[in-house]
Amino acid sequence: MPKWKELDEKLNKFLRLATFPIAVKLLEQEEDLNKIKFLKKLDKPIALCQIFSYSRYYGWTMGCKKEDNLCPLASIALGFEKPQELFEAGAFFIGRYNETKEAAKKTSKSMPKIEQGKFSAVVSGALNRVDFDPDFIMIWGNSAQIMRIIQGALWKEGGRITMSTFCDGVCADTISKAYLTGELQIAFPCLGDRRFGMATDTDLIASIPLGIVDLIIEGMAQTHKAGTRYPIPYQLSTPEFFVKLKKQLDKAKNK
Repeated sequence: MPKWKELDEKLNKFLRLATFPIAVKLLEQEEDLNKIKFLKKLDKPIALCQIFSYSRYYGWTMGCKKEDNLCPLASIALGFEKPQELFEAGAFFIGRYNETKEAAKKTSKSMPKIEQGKFSAVVSGALNRVDFDPDFIMIWGNSAQIMRIIQGALWKEGGRITMSTFCDGVCADTISKAYLTGELQIAFPCLGDRRFGMATDTDLIASIPLGIVDLIIEGMAQTHKAGTRYPIPYQLSTPEFFVKLKKQLDKAKNK
């Protein structure tokens, strides 16, 4: 059994996901990609979110270097390249997501960014097939499935999960912030992930640092035992319409 298959089975026991949970690892050297088994080579550049789509829909193990990635926000968020002056000035967002230069600069500044040059590549693959040790697990699911992950995360300590997003650059919210904080991150798929990565209207994304995955699974197991489950169990009750109809039919038969 592959090393991570058991973890995949535990997650799916409580979540019943439509696509594969994916394992994601940040690599310091591009050459480290050569050590990854079953890696599919890209024959043309694509957006970072698309390698995740190949992994979660097809189960493929995919690698992405700086030159492979077309998404500028992803390169900045992962520290593949230094933020350009235009980015820091808000040029990516003004007139698109923000009305003024000041608002756009505020958005640019808020984006989580890994130290430039720390990593040179990223690899992802279906959790049940990979042979590398991931930094975190990413899951695309509906709101009820993500709710169960949050409930699992809060089982031990309680409190609340705080979500922070600007609804673009999902790579920043779910990868760089998870790396920087070591905490569960919940985000909306961004426009690129929806347009090019096949994220659906009902998707949310959870990024789980590996160090807290077991805690979340234990929390889901305990809350499952307490009756909070997915699929959500509907409360079944006697259909009064049919009770009334049956009485009318019985009355008609007895005439």
